[in-house]
Amino acid sequence: MKVNVKIMKNDSSKEISVSSALIDNLYYIIKETYLNAEKIEIDNPTNADNNELGDFLTYILAYPKGVKTPQVIVRDKFINTNNHYYDKFKNRVLVCFSGGVDSTGALIKMIDTGKNPIAIWCDYGQPYRNPERKAVESICKKLKVTLIEATLDLSDLIAIGGERFGHVFPARNLMISAIALCFYPKEIVLAGLCDELIVPDKSIRMYNEFVKYFGVQLYSPFVTMTKTEVLCLWKAKWDKYLNANETVSCYSDNGNCQNCSSCAKREVAFVASGYSDQYPKVFDNQHKLIEEHWFSRIDIFQYERRTDMLIALHKYVDKLTPKLQELVNLNYKKYKNEIDVRIKELENLKLQ
Repeated sequence: MKVNVKIMKNDSSKEISVSSALIDNLYYIIKETYLNAEKIEIDNPTNADNNELGDFLTYILAYPKGVKTPQVIVRDKFINTNNHYYDKFKNRVLVCFSGGVDSTGALIKMIDTGKNPIAIWCDYGQPYRNPERKAVESICKKLKVTLIEATLDLSDLIAIGGERFGHVFPARNLMISAIALCFYPKEIVLAGLCDELIVPDKSIRMYNEFVKYFGVQLYSPFVTMTKTEVLCLWKAKWDKYLNANETVSCYSDNGNCQNCSSCAKREVAFVASGYSDQYPKVFDNQHKLIEEHWFSRIDIFQYERRTDMLIALHKYVDKLTPKLQELVNLNYKKYKNEIDVRIKELENLKLQ
């Protein structure tokens, strides 16, 4: 499978293509997963142990819920065909980039620590790719960072996943990381947060075992942090590089619909961190999601997610719907001790 690539730096660009046996095999096993295969056999595209690699790929495919996970069987034969790499960025740090708070924060952290990173963004046909493209190009230009724009057509997978499971496709981050491997990186940064570790290809196992199978370290600088905590650090240290409001985290095609679950989570983090002091419209537009879904699960949420949500909503409690006001007031009182501890934690982050 050929991946078309545009390499952009400042006002110049260059077009190339890359490919690999790993990308070909990942496409095949993802597609077979959505076609309800019970077993998937592939030739080994790495130097890793067959059984261990098969077990790892089976684990990575186990998402989202409702998708039957097939067993991946890796055969003895090692294949090394269709590999077309680009060596001009050899031994550089590649950041998997989407233009959101997490990946932009990771990119800035790499800059701030002198690692001279390169951003890699993938257009695989996601519905919100246009605002993402606009954001990543604008951010990379402001930060003077080289941007790799990789394009491959996975619209068939997205169509199956969206229609049957309400999800793009499993192993998405592993696919993007496989494309990054085509540039001989020293390491790959994938900015997963602590509340995303249930997703197999942003899990601790993914981060720990990636190097064993693919020869390059993969990690997240925020694996123990939440989006709220990232924004606290941003406010304390990184505003000199970029305002966090220039990032995009939205499931619509306009980049800031204020009417989706992604916007709701983003605005909770902005308000709870103190980065924003304006009432988010999404608290009105998505009040049913918050009332019926979030609060139905508040007792099983991670401590950080629960307290950040209550801190953000309580700040504007008088503007919320009557039902949401009642839920916020009730739970704010219930979790007051936790909230007081959390507020001190966030304040300490802002002092770094």
